[in-house]
Amino acid sequence: MRVFALVAALFSSTVGPVMAGPMPVLPDLPPLPTTYVSVGTDGLYAGILAGYSSNGPGGAALGIVVGNTVHASDLLIGVEGLALVSNGDAEIEAGVRIGLPLTDALSVFGNAGLGHSTATGAFASIGISTDFLLTSDVALRLDYRYGHDLSGDPANHRILGGLVRAF
Repeated sequence: MRVFALVAALFSSTVGPVMAGPMPVLPDLPPLPTTYVSVGTDGLYAGILAGYSSNGPGGAALGIVVGNTVHASDLLIGVEGLALVSNGDAEIEAGVRIGLPLTDALSVFGNAGLGHSTATGAFASIGISTDFLLTSDVALRLDYRYGHDLSGDPANHRILGGLVRAF
């Protein structure tokens, strides 16, 4: 009985598929793309941001931002510096940005940085920002950053918006 089962299994696994007939002809597939076009802007940029900062006495804030962004496949990776003045308090910050272009004109970034404030001292910040291209080299930026004061003072919240120009 075992021999019969072994012969039947061998026959069905080798001869059965051959007797099933030829495979149908499949249509030709379209060619794969040979070029890759990244979306979003990259390169050097500078801009003016204004908004609100709760650091020190809190109030209106005005700042200058400079940086550089490069493409890494579909990611945008950048470094930037920010100088900000708010009610007599001056802040300077250096950080990194990692972003994802959602469309040809809109990109979303996560931010992280270290900085110094004349009111509270050293701080670390994290945040989120969006860049919306108005022209090929000018973007509207909206930015929120949470600053954790490293000396134990209260946390800082900044909401900024402005124009950034690529060079």
